[in-house]
Amino acid sequence: MKVRRLTWRTYRIPFRQTFVTSAGAQQVRAGAIVRLESCSGVYGLGEIAPLRAAPGALSHPLEVLLRSITGMAVEQIPSAVQLADAAPELAAAIRCGLDIAACDLAAKQAGVPVADLLGARRRDVVAVNATISASTPEQAAQSARRAVAAGFRCVKLKVGMMGGVGAECELVGAVRDALGSDVLLRLDANQGWTPPTAIQTIRALEPFEIELVEQPVAAADLDGLAAVRRAVKVPIAADEAVTSPGTARVICQMGAADVIVIKPMVVGGLRPAAEIIAHAARAGIEAFVTTTIDTGVGIAAALHLAASFEGSRHCGLATAELLESDLTSNAPRAVAGMMACSRQPGLGVEIDEAKAAPYLERA
Repeated sequence: MKVRRLTWRTYRIPFRQTFVTSAGAQQVRAGAIVRLESCSGVYGLGEIAPLRAAPGALSHPLEVLLRSITGMAVEQIPSAVQLADAAPELAAAIRCGLDIAACDLAAKQAGVPVADLLGARRRDVVAVNATISASTPEQAAQSARRAVAAGFRCVKLKVGMMGGVGAECELVGAVRDALGSDVLLRLDANQGWTPPTAIQTIRALEPFEIELVEQPVAAADLDGLAAVRRAVKVPIAADEAVTSPGTARVICQMGAADVIVIKPMVVGGLRPAAEIIAHAARAGIEAFVTTTIDTGVGIAAALHLAASFEGSRHCGLATAELLESDLTSNAPRAVAGMMACSRQPGLGVEIDEAKAAPYLERA
């Protein structure tokens, strides 16, 4: 099965409220929806959502790809997609978007869900966490209470931007009080600390019964990540450090993390992500899947990936409510902290043109 046509449409979607992490504040999520069409007329949807690149940065590499990808076998994507001139983060997101579209197309052609195409569906329903980003303890506690009321049994709190150990403890303590003792609380520092600060802060936060801490130090500092892991009792998860199957293997070999966090948009697609999951399992390391705060297309793709393997950790897929729109008519939704994976052929989502009109470039 070969590619006949590649088209794309850019989007800009405001966050419902400012999204704050240690890397800064975000007001708008930008990216593109891609469509791959086969010679038989079957099409697949994908999403390109780099964390920092503007939509305008997508045009040139996609126009270059347009010439090379026409006539390419769908099965060759993303490994055959060459993007030598694009920044690594942008190249990974483009490969991911094309791989999602290729998987959607191939699964529709085969009449199976994408989860089945990735290997074998291991679960129909995936436990997911709520995500809290707030600049004050009061705001964070209010969000935590809403998450509990909605039935979430795990909450991820953004940390690393409060300016000191005492302030971080105040933030985390307010959320723990709001959650009660029977809801899991994980923290995401988004590379916000140096190794000494991470060790000091995580030790101070241990009384709040933390499930795990994601990426406490810079992604490139694997030695520092390993040092933090050795020095604290709370499990440490590698997140931004996981950029490819190769980097994941190095993290596993170094013993730098207890858990691997997998973002398809960062590692270059669903199939590279599945490779990382398989390697982590062989190494005896847990893994879970998160979005990069995508539209319904990216969320559905990440959910199919999560459904394709057994996992005990909650996945970070309940992010649609952070944006004003998910662009789709039937994106998966969290119900009492669980998300059901579609059994329709492909991803099981389509663009809702009326709903998407304020945010998505016209076809």
